[in-house]
Amino acid sequence: MFKLAFLINPVSGGGVGREVFARLEEILDSFGMKRDAWTAEMTDASRLEEQTDALIRASRRLIAVGGDGTLGIVLDRVRRLRPNTAIGLIPLGTGNDLGRALGVYRVYNAKGLVACLKRLLKAPSLPFDLWDAGEGKATLVSYLSTGLDAGVLRAFDRARKRGKLFGGALGNKLYYLRATLSRLRYRFPAGAHARVETDAGWIEIPLEGKRVLLAANINSYAAGAHPFPGNRFDDGVLEVAVYDALWKYFLITIGSRLLPGLARWMRRSQPRHLARRLELRLPHGTPLQIDGEDHTNGFPEGVLNVSFAARVRLLDLRRSFYALF
Repeated sequence: MFKLAFLINPVSGGGVGREVFARLEEILDSFGMKRDAWTAEMTDASRLEEQTDALIRASRRLIAVGGDGTLGIVLDRVRRLRPNTAIGLIPLGTGNDLGRALGVYRVYNAKGLVACLKRLLKAPSLPFDLWDAGEGKATLVSYLSTGLDAGVLRAFDRARKRGKLFGGALGNKLYYLRATLSRLRYRFPAGAHARVETDAGWIEIPLEGKRVLLAANINSYAAGAHPFPGNRFDDGVLEVAVYDALWKYFLITIGSRLLPGLARWMRRSQPRHLARRLELRLPHGTPLQIDGEDHTNGFPEGVLNVSFAARVRLLDLRRSFYALF
């Protein structure tokens, strides 16, 4: 049994994952960790589940190096195999919303890899909710959305897979902007519907004509927006909001990055639901994303059921004294 294991996405951060892999031995040697106490692998898409499962079984603490998608894969397998395994993240992705929610992104961004890794080795593990999406088909870690923003992500994902994105991070942002502008008239089609189970019972939410539905497990969304300030990831509920006007959606997703008080004001004016379960009925072609991955038309008959799945343990730097410096 290894004390520590790393699963590293080599292409995350524009290839930074490979650099992390190359530096690990030197860094861990400087911490006094013996070579037989840890192991590291770079992700192999052809056997990713097998690879992840083996590392989960062989280690007490597993650190995923990559973006939210990499950690999402790890947590999906942890949920199914060993929920008590302590899981950490070194954030190299584009949005890094889970890393932001755990306080890891701030340390990595301000102090770098060595400091982030040193803190993760000492960090406490705290409970974190995972949600089942589609009766075992997917695991929701951070959030899901359907509507306009999921359509933008779908366009981006398809362009990326076709090799049509150029210009690095700036080119990605410009593509997002163009994709958003081209979809400003999007509204949910007839037949789109949501049901939310709260402690007070079921609430029916017709979606036709509305713009976006967002269901969040964490308090960070779209690379640092805060649509649900104070949201907890260990309370067994998802916070759900439906935006019927674009100005409200853009105000909360763009404005809350700059003015945290704006998010608190919007929380009072924008209805939200504390969901124990969520059911979506989405006509064919309605955009849907889960943790930044496109799931449009991914569920039989356009029906998606989301319910609590498991509580795992994540390494958390938010409450660590050293995370403040």
